[in-house]
Amino acid sequence: MSVKVLVTGGNFKNKGAQSMLFVTIDEIRKRIPDSEIYFGCSVGDPKLSDVHFKQICYSREARYIALGRQVVLNFFIALAKAVAYFLYGKRSNLLNFFDAKRYISSMDLIVDVSGFALGDKWSRRINESFLNTTRLAKRYNIPIFIMPQSFGPFQYPSGLEDIKEEIAELLQYPQLIFAREKEGYELLTKDFGLTNVVYSSDLVLQNKGVNAENIYLKPPVLSLPEISTEHNVGIVPNRQCFVHGEKEIILKRYRAIVELLLEQHREVYLFRHSFEDLTYCRQIVEMFENEPHVHLLENDFSCFEYDAFVRNFEFIICSRFHGIVHAYKNHVPAIALGWAVKYRELTASVGQAAYIFDITDENCEEEAMLQAVRQMIRDFEQESEVIQSHIQSIQSENCFECISEWVKNNYE
Repeated sequence: MSVKVLVTGGNFKNKGAQSMLFVTIDEIRKRIPDSEIYFGCSVGDPKLSDVHFKQICYSREARYIALGRQVVLNFFIALAKAVAYFLYGKRSNLLNFFDAKRYISSMDLIVDVSGFALGDKWSRRINESFLNTTRLAKRYNIPIFIMPQSFGPFQYPSGLEDIKEEIAELLQYPQLIFAREKEGYELLTKDFGLTNVVYSSDLVLQNKGVNAENIYLKPPVLSLPEISTEHNVGIVPNRQCFVHGEKEIILKRYRAIVELLLEQHREVYLFRHSFEDLTYCRQIVEMFENEPHVHLLENDFSCFEYDAFVRNFEFIICSRFHGIVHAYKNHVPAIALGWAVKYRELTASVGQAAYIFDITDENCEEEAMLQAVRQMIRDFEQESEVIQSHIQSIQSENCFECISEWVKNNYE
């Protein structure tokens, strides 16, 4: 059975997005072994030659060209991007911007894993780019599943309120929309009256393990740094915290956390989960320039490598959503320093609500945060057991069963 599936919304720059992409490809292959999988990638994504899926350009401009909207304008925007990439030493074939138009009509199914791209936090450009995938699916009569991701809020400012009308109309079309948080689920069902929305845990958290052979022609050898064999704590910052909060206050809080860990004789490792976070890892380490027990790792881990590496730690202090997810999957506790609803719901889902703090909030009590770190140092083994029991429950269900049901209804 040859089924063509287009996976959209992922990328290789952010390890969370990469992880969602690879889990999705893995779950599809387990259910449709002979499927042809196409990944709708961004212009800057590297072209991989050793993978079990095909890459097509699915940029914002490519989507507009496929929809037949402002084709000339978007062609010139694509041309400008191609020139810019050439000047920065990256190849970009201008004809790739017509990939979406060339391939979309032959697809049997679209699966979107955008993570978070619909809500008033984002510009019209980002909102419309997300909605254009559903527009394309609807135009070409292609079934689409929107897999677990965040939605809302939808308090758009003046000039963007018409997006709500588009949401109400377009999001009736997908077969199912999986909302990752209760807030998003309630907004979509109550504010927009959608009946095709399902509340679901994160798709990476539900996955019991990815078969690398479903992703790669030849599974890569993992490259992991050697670290101390015991009493290790990892710190994974997030650039967005420094964007949303006051930089000096956030650095002061990280200093206090690291000082406490050192007092408790922990080896502290700073490393990144996304490409833009390395600068902030360095800034934290610079505050401990002559401290031999604070280490900077500059590795650009793949999602497979991060998943394996995080097992080295008693616990982590993390501000990246899927950085925390991979820790939980391996029953590694985390102090979550995140500001969004998704962090609160994630920690609560595995019995870890006591360990979430909004590090961007000026009113965040530093002493309460430090007390949580002290408690984690004492109780990380028990917390690991708590997480394990919750993960077993979460993984008893899988959102990708909707794909199995779709195959059963259409191909059996």
